[in-house]
Amino acid sequence: MRVLGSSIHSKPKMGIRASCQHCSRLDDLEWPVEFSSASSLGSSRSRESEDLEEVSPVASLVVCGQALAQDVKRFQWVPPKGWDGHARALEISARNTFDWDGSRPVPPPAGRPWLLPCSDEMALRIARLRKPLRAAGWKVITSTPLIIESLGDKAKLPGYAAKIGKLDFLPRHFTKPQEARYPCILKPSQGEFGKDSWICQTWQDVLRHAPDFGESQREADSPWVLQELVPGSVELSVSMLVSAGSILDVVGMRYTYDRSIYIWPNVVELKKELYEVPTQHIDVLAAFVGEYDGILNFNYKIRPDGRICLFEVNTRIGADLACDVPRERARQLFLMLEKIRG
Repeated sequence: MRVLGSSIHSKPKMGIRASCQHCSRLDDLEWPVEFSSASSLGSSRSRESEDLEEVSPVASLVVCGQALAQDVKRFQWVPPKGWDGHARALEISARNTFDWDGSRPVPPPAGRPWLLPCSDEMALRIARLRKPLRAAGWKVITSTPLIIESLGDKAKLPGYAAKIGKLDFLPRHFTKPQEARYPCILKPSQGEFGKDSWICQTWQDVLRHAPDFGESQREADSPWVLQELVPGSVELSVSMLVSAGSILDVVGMRYTYDRSIYIWPNVVELKKELYEVPTQHIDVLAAFVGEYDGILNFNYKIRPDGRICLFEVNTRIGADLACDVPRERARQLFLMLEKIRG
């Protein structure tokens, strides 16, 4: 597993500069040394330069403040989650309005836009439909359904972490409520935004919220996860752009809350800020993306001994990248995707 163009042990440069905030061209971007060797991907799809608003020669397009054909977009985040204003603020013709539920027939796009998931469910559907989506004209970057499930399903993640030798960087998981150490976090194996998640003080609490807990024959098949509660008022969120196991870009956000024990979003956010991810954290996270292709997000805290404790992996655009990362910095990640894989 490597960061493109460099050893993972060298400190990655976190920035890419555009010469013009509103109408820069990709050939104006200054690419960091770590991310400059596009040829090492073995892909002939990279383009030398492209106008920010260019999508397709068949569409009527103009850039830098002029009108863009309404039905043509460059990046479509699916499904709609109320993030369209944040997508528009990137000023690269990104939208979060395309109302497709992942069913067949695959809708043909206007132009050749990227179809990028921003929900766990859609990440899996795009993975399963990647061939017909590409045949229909969409640009897709995704992994196999097996990898999407291994990382994105919270019940399967411990098994994958054990396979790659990183189980010590996850919270401890419990298969029998009576043997857990409390307090614990109970949450669905598949779910977003803390829905149906609980802080449990006893095993009776677990069974009250999840009467069927432990009925599955294998932990990986369970609809529930019971894991160690790791206190701390600071949580870190790291988004990555990964191409065939090579890390192209890393963007971190640090969130500070008003208490040390909570389930997001039932907590008051005191501060959020851009965060330069330490090399030692990237070393750990890199092991999880060795078989990955696409954008993903890690959420974790830091234990008192300095180890990271990884709560979940979201195989999609996360709310951090979509909404919280400064728009200029987030724009760089999507331009990187277009430059390397467009």
